[in-house]
Amino acid sequence: MGLSGLECGEHSEEVQVNTASPSLVDASARITIVLCLAILASIPFYVAVAWMVAGQRANASGGGLSEVLVWALAAVGIALLAAAQAVWATLKRGAAARPTPAERLASYRTATIVSFAMRESAAIIGLVISLLTGDLRWCLALSAAAVLAMLLGFPLRAHMVRLAGDPAAAPIG
Repeated sequence: MGLSGLECGEHSEEVQVNTASPSLVDASARITIVLCLAILASIPFYVAVAWMVAGQRANASGGGLSEVLVWALAAVGIALLAAAQAVWATLKRGAAARPTPAERLASYRTATIVSFAMRESAAIIGLVISLLTGDLRWCLALSAAAVLAMLLGFPLRAHMVRLAGDPAAAPIG
């Protein structure tokens, strides 16, 4: 009986090491979601600044910025959106390979924040183009694309629960 009790004790310790407590998942989800919401909330401010400044600039002068430079900056913004998705996918795979739930959740949070920051930078590039040209449409277009990418890649608690449990059994997508 003592031997079987020892085996059960070893098994329960093993389960504790391989799965996260709900409070760990909740804390990680809360932090990740708050940070992502903060990044997402910055984008309307960029649009507001572009709207105020570009409107004044449109009344003053046409700009004189090379069209090639404008399109090159726009291409950088679009490339950042694509790269953010690739970076997010790569870092999430790395998160699943971490040995403990706490490390997996921290890596997932890092992957999410890095990808959100890259998406936000596309909106900032739109703001810069709008400020340089006086054309609000650049900020609106790149900001809308960034918001859409953020909403599609928004962190879900369900992903974190799966990742904290057994990531090999149900990989996050």
